[in-house]
Amino acid sequence: MSSAVSGGGSDDADALAKLMAPDQPARVVGAAGKRLASRLSDDGFVWARSLAKLERRVGVRREQIHLQSSKWNRTGELVAFGVVLNVRDGALRKWRRANPDRTRYAGVNDDWVCGHPLGVLTATWDQAQVDLTAPDSRGDRLDAFVGLLRAVALPWFDASRDPERIVREAPDVTVGLYVVDLAEWLVSKGDQAQAARLVERWLAEDPGRRPDFETGRSLGREGKRPGVSMSQWVMAGWSSAVLGLV
Repeated sequence: MSSAVSGGGSDDADALAKLMAPDQPARVVGAAGKRLASRLSDDGFVWARSLAKLERRVGVRREQIHLQSSKWNRTGELVAFGVVLNVRDGALRKWRRANPDRTRYAGVNDDWVCGHPLGVLTATWDQAQVDLTAPDSRGDRLDAFVGLLRAVALPWFDASRDPERIVREAPDVTVGLYVVDLAEWLVSKGDQAQAARLVERWLAEDPGRRPDFETGRSLGREGKRPGVSMSQWVMAGWSSAVLGLV
């Protein structure tokens, strides 16, 4: 069983006591969220129980760690959860609504920056799954998971907050999936040069993207939008054109 930990105080002790009590999976996962929040409180995270997430606010930016219970959870049989990381930004929402002709978004989910299951960023998918079935090992397993969050999730959040670091340090999978979202975020912050560098990095990662990218760029220059069936690569080209990047 886990022993004393730093930074949590009485809230941390209370969270650990509730975590150790055998209970329904939903209650155990909720106690796990509270325990994680107590361990990450110095980093600015708080637990939103009704939404099953930890959240850190930096101005109008929200960095979220969502706890997702396994669909196989059963009382007395299995208690497990995985994690999804999300970044949302109220300033980006404001920019998108003020620039509807320069964004892929149309008023829905328009504060979105980027997000992943934690397993996408770890060496193995199993690393990002937490098994709390055995009460006696729950404290130790969560303590180990806090270490993983500090090693993987928090640096990912930090890099996605810094316009210079995001181009250098964001994982390929993040840039690959969210090049348009991240470029819009950079432009919304007035950092056109970094947005252009991000798109250049994205193109260099896979030369096969170039033909669709050029198709999208031509559409943007002609004042047209890509059709809904067109690829993400076409959208990246269109975005590059309307944002004045590559």
